[in-house]
Amino acid sequence: MKKNYGIMLITLTTVLLNKYLKSYISIPWLKWFMTCYFNDLVGGITFIAYCNSVFYYYRGMLYKLWRIELLLFLCGIFWEYITPLFRTDTISDPYDIMAYMCGGFIYWIIMFGYKKNKNKRIHGMVGEIR
Repeated sequence: MKKNYGIMLITLTTVLLNKYLKSYISIPWLKWFMTCYFNDLVGGITFIAYCNSVFYYYRGMLYKLWRIELLLFLCGIFWEYITPLFRTDTISDPYDIMAYMCGGFIYWIIMFGYKKNKNKRIHGMVGEIR
């Protein structure tokens, strides 16, 4: 639970830093990525961390990769294709959906690594638990 709050704090700080620092990037492809897709990638991480913070109190958190990816795919479809029907200042970009889903994969790696290390500590202390 605390790890999700930490992830949200770090990702939101990263987006704010990107907002101010991307104009100073001189490498064209990196500036393009930081302008077009970085916030979407980080947003995928933030959104799943937020969802798991809420789900923690109701029915458990999302740890299975396919569930994380499905949620981000469906949200991405809504954000990229339904929202522009109501907001004329937005445009659809299918690569944004890929960026959201990559963020979900990064979130899963962070949480899986945490669970793996936690299990190693437990097994190291008390032996194998069956």
